[in-house]
Order: sequence, then C-alpha cells, then structure tokens
Amino acid sequence: MVQLKEGDKAPDFELPDIDMNNRKLSEFRGKNLLLAFFPAAESPVCTTEMCVFRDSLEEFENSNTAVVGVSVDGPFANKIFKANRHLNFPLLSDYKKETIGDYGIVMKDLGPLKDYNAAKRSVFLLDKNGIIKYIWISDNPLVEPNYSEIKNKLNELNN
Repeated sequence: MVQLKEGDKAPDFELPDIDMNNRKLSEFRGKNLLLAFFPAAESPVCTTEMCVFRDSLEEFENSNTAVVGVSVDGPFANKIFKANRHLNFPLLSDYKKETIGDYGIVMKDLGPLKDYNAAKRSVFLLDKNGIIKYIWISDNPLVEPNYSEIKNKLNELNN
C-alpha cells in the first residue's frame, strides 16, 4: 500500500460532490487545503469531527485554507449529512474507493461489516502548491484528530 509522507505531492483526484459535479484536487491550488477523510457520514465520531471543522471554518479561511471532506459514502448520503449538520465546505464521494487507496488510508472491514472498506480517519494538510505538509492517520475510527495540532501546523505553514 502507498505510504505518503510530508513533502510528497498529494495525489490528484476527481470525485463527485453532493450534486454529482466532479471536483479535482487541483481546483484548490493557490490556497492551503485541509483534506479530511472520514469513515462514514452521520456516524457519531465523523459527525463530531466534521462539525469541529465546520465551526472552525472562519479561522481556516482567515489562514487562506479551504476544507474538504472525503468519504466512500455516495453523493446522496453526503448530501444528507451536509444538510443535517449544516456543513459549510465540500463533501466528496470516493465511491469507487480509489482515492483512499492512492492516499494509503484504506480501512478494511468497517466494524463488523466484513469486506466493507472505508477511509481511515485521516487529515492531510496541503500547501498552496499541493505539497503535503502534515499527515495524521488513525487506525481506530473512534479516535478524533488533535485539532490544536492541526491549527498549529497551519500557523507554521502561514509563517
């Protein structure tokens, strides 16, 4: 499996958003990008995490940083998740489960669901040129990222 590291160029992707419009990673160049992969829309920990990013969006935008969430859920499930939680950033669907492979974050067997591969809860912070500056990956889907650490890395990136 791929093992990305800080300093690598982030793998490009083209994934549908909640309205089934394809979005490319390259669209976000020129800004920093917080790319947050999450295992399952509307699950308790994913909801908490995405709501923290929602509530911090103004702070991210003030740091010239866009936020994008990615899961293997279909666009319809992500659309409901976005509406229910009032998420104010794009949610993309890796329904073919290719991008999670490209990023080396495939979680095999989501809970008791044998052969249901999802995204490991992961955060990639990219600079304006698409270079990975920070990586956090959890093998435990119940563990949230260290939000303070992400913000500190973002501050370092902007200085």
